[in-house]
Amino acid sequence: MGSDTLDFEQRFYALTGNKPFPWQTALYLRFIAGDVPRSCNLPTGVGKTSVLAIWLIALAIGANVPRRLVYVVNRRTVVDQTTNEAIKLRDNAAKIGVGHLAISTLRGQFADNQEWSVDPSQPAIICGTVDMIGSRLLFSGYRIGFKSRPLQAGFLGQDALLVHDEAHLEPAFQKLIEAIESEQDRCKEFARFHVMALSATARGYSGNQQSDECKPVGLTEQEERPPDVIPDPPTEPIHHLWRRLKAKKSLCLHEVSVEMLAKQMAKLALKHEGSGAAVLIYARSLKDVTTVGKELKKTQRPVVLLTGTMRGKERDELIEQREFKRFLKGAEPGETVYLVCTSAGEVGIDISADHMVCDLSTFESMAQRLGRVHRYGEPIDHEARIDVVHPKSFGTVDKKTG
Repeated sequence: MGSDTLDFEQRFYALTGNKPFPWQTALYLRFIAGDVPRSCNLPTGVGKTSVLAIWLIALAIGANVPRRLVYVVNRRTVVDQTTNEAIKLRDNAAKIGVGHLAISTLRGQFADNQEWSVDPSQPAIICGTVDMIGSRLLFSGYRIGFKSRPLQAGFLGQDALLVHDEAHLEPAFQKLIEAIESEQDRCKEFARFHVMALSATARGYSGNQQSDECKPVGLTEQEERPPDVIPDPPTEPIHHLWRRLKAKKSLCLHEVSVEMLAKQMAKLALKHEGSGAAVLIYARSLKDVTTVGKELKKTQRPVVLLTGTMRGKERDELIEQREFKRFLKGAEPGETVYLVCTSAGEVGIDISADHMVCDLSTFESMAQRLGRVHRYGEPIDHEARIDVVHPKSFGTVDKKTG
């Protein structure tokens, strides 16, 4: 094992408290070689947000990486977990020789702290949504005056690594930032602006990924081929990743009429009553989420709703609820609880359920949902049950053709 790898493992542990997976080490080696990949195509639950720590370590040793990391998320979720991760890194940054690390979130309670735009020479992590970051790159930043717009566009558009999480959900934005990257590279008048897409369901990514230089980051061959018998208890980082990839999940399909979708989902969820399980329910429509929630509450059991219509403050406070904490990593066992979500609970939220009930959705949406069931493969002998309810037919029947 090379000295670069050993040094990285020590620094990564100092920052995060965990040892790195092989793919994380591989990404670091590309960073210090001056090769910033255009995309990371990785399954859910394998630590994609660790890109922040990997970038910070590369910056700390003087590698040729951008001074600012801009992390773009598709939507506001229950809690800004990316910002929380960045704060942990800032608290431990001195352990790897990094001084002040500016952290700003262009939304929520951190929206106006302006740490990232005070001093262009200091390292910074900026977390924001597509609209907040996109508007600033186009010199039309929301909530800022016209005098500050060129300044913020410059800070975001040069000497920056823009990481677009779940890039497949916003293809138009991805094309925009790729165009900005191409223009900045053509001009060669500014510090580099790099774009890196993160996705667990990458399909048809428009970047030039066929060349060796732009080869996307993925799981290593060792990670992709777990053994038939996984060590228990785990002793190496890769053992934990293997558990996540081989977590047992059974899929059951249920055909019902459109009118009975919501009630059937509630009925299937209630089969876990008394098991002490954390049960996750997904529905595409707000109406179905409301119906499922009402049916479940008849049992007098804890039911938590998560929808895009909730106010930001309510959604941020949700994580403090005892019932919601049952879906977080390392949660203590307890009575059966239910979390009912729209698509607001699919992306950018680190939760894990024991079992799931949902309606049928798009491929990308289903992949995100499945990644939030038995997410960490613990315990290794647990088998998650996934019930998918779908209508008998889709659309209407043409009277002439049938």
